[in-house]
Amino acid sequence: MTNGVYIALSAFGPDRVRTLGQPAFFAIAAAAGAEGVEVRRELFADAVPPLSAMAAFGRDLGLRRRYSVPFELHGADGALQADELARYAAEAEALGADVLKVSLGHAPEVPDRAALASLVAGLPCRLLIENDQTPQGGRLAPLAAFLEATADLAIGLTFDVGNWSWTGEDAVDAIARLAPSVAYVHCKSAATEAGKLVARPLAPASALAAAVFSALPPGLPRAIEFPIEHPPIMSKQHDRQVAAQLIDSAAISHRPDASIRSENALVGDDLIAATRHHVNQLAGL
Repeated sequence: MTNGVYIALSAFGPDRVRTLGQPAFFAIAAAAGAEGVEVRRELFADAVPPLSAMAAFGRDLGLRRRYSVPFELHGADGALQADELARYAAEAEALGADVLKVSLGHAPEVPDRAALASLVAGLPCRLLIENDQTPQGGRLAPLAAFLEATADLAIGLTFDVGNWSWTGEDAVDAIARLAPSVAYVHCKSAATEAGKLVARPLAPASALAAAVFSALPPGLPRAIEFPIEHPPIMSKQHDRQVAAQLIDSAAISHRPDASIRSENALVGDDLIAATRHHVNQLAGL
């Protein structure tokens, strides 16, 4: 499938993903017609992620992989954390990822261009910076300053539409300045519920979606990064059985029109249908 739509696997719920394992949701993504998945390092239950096996499974399903790591490129002292990034880059390579996504962190006012150029040149895939939900990595001014100063180094931006709400900034103002750097879009909005911000789907027909995507080239990769509704977990043992069924079924049933079934259907056709609905909506943006 080449529709440009990825699924950030956190969208299926952190507890569910840690219990079943991310490969089970490769199967859901493939059945729903996504082009790829965004693997989340923070959701691995094992100390050593099975990245080579996940890469092979993704290739079998025809899914591209992107690797998201909760890591700040610059430490609290402003220094570039090159050694740690190199470790995550090796993991991205094992996964066969075409992108490694991290946060900006505490970038200095004047980036160390020489160090960054050397670092980027040694990476196995493209490096993307995401506007996160922190003051240091999620505000327009420092992100724009960094990206404009390093524009020739091919460091791209993951533009998370909803995260601007967490830092009190306006996504429309942000896309107007950052559009030349955007390589990937996290599609979510934000709403206030019980006094706190929560992630919600980005409505394709909304003025916000129109403002963001009209500023970007057609076909730019975009990801579902909002919660996809799913049944509650019954038991870890039961869910692991379902995960095994999903993975086994995916080997022979991973077309966009296919269904992956289990007798108990804890994770199955309803979730695939809901996921396919969101995939189709984002494919049209």
